[in-house]
Amino acid sequence: MPGKEYTGLEAELYDLFRGGDELDEVALYTDVAAEQGGACLDLGCGTGRVLVPLAQAGVEVVGLDSSPAMVEACRARVAEEGLTAEVVGGDMVDFDLGRTFRSVFVPGASFQLLAEREAAAAALGRMAAHLEPGGLLAMSLFTPWYEITHESLDGVWRLEKDEPLGDGRRALCHAAAELDRCEQLMDVTHRLEVVGADGETLNSEIKSSRLRWYGKHEIELLLRSAGFDGVETLGDFGDEEAGDGHVAMAVFARR
Repeated sequence: MPGKEYTGLEAELYDLFRGGDELDEVALYTDVAAEQGGACLDLGCGTGRVLVPLAQAGVEVVGLDSSPAMVEACRARVAEEGLTAEVVGGDMVDFDLGRTFRSVFVPGASFQLLAEREAAAAALGRMAAHLEPGGLLAMSLFTPWYEITHESLDGVWRLEKDEPLGDGRRALCHAAAELDRCEQLMDVTHRLEVVGADGETLNSEIKSSRLRWYGKHEIELLLRSAGFDGVETLGDFGDEEAGDGHVAMAVFARR
């Protein structure tokens, strides 16, 4: 199953809409990389939101992404920053880089774009195969608690982002989600727009994504089935064990 490919306006506005780091996710990965030492693999690296800070910290890092647009953008950013980091195209379900790493990172809930359980299990197997013995897997997951508990909002359009672009232009992102609460699947439709100073729509695009969310016990079982051990889940990237109400979850597992 191929990973999500970012194209068109979605790729162009990716950094603008996803560049925030409210929970200090970047610091989490840079700290883990420093503690682990050795080389690390950034799966779903996108435009380098985590990869670039890792490289700036002197970490040997390889990035992998299934979207050619993201791979190109990440390589360009690495070059602009005068850094050294390999960025390759590939799907986390079946990639084979022919080497192992001290740590494997999956930031930004990219793992959850693998909506089919078989694809998720296959990806975890590939991650395990690319880790040195004793190496660490670290992933960021999210749980859409607000959407889960507000069924009346299913299918309702909401403004998610409104960012200035200069010259009076603005970038808007509206989203509508439909949830299957039994299967833990969320289908999200995004309407991306660039509007002029007069409010006229200059460019627009509709994109859809399907994501699967996980409870902490379910993800632990999946990881153990893939050969991992010592699984730990922390809520909102803090020091507290993940539980109900935590929107984000940092997951750690040893090979």
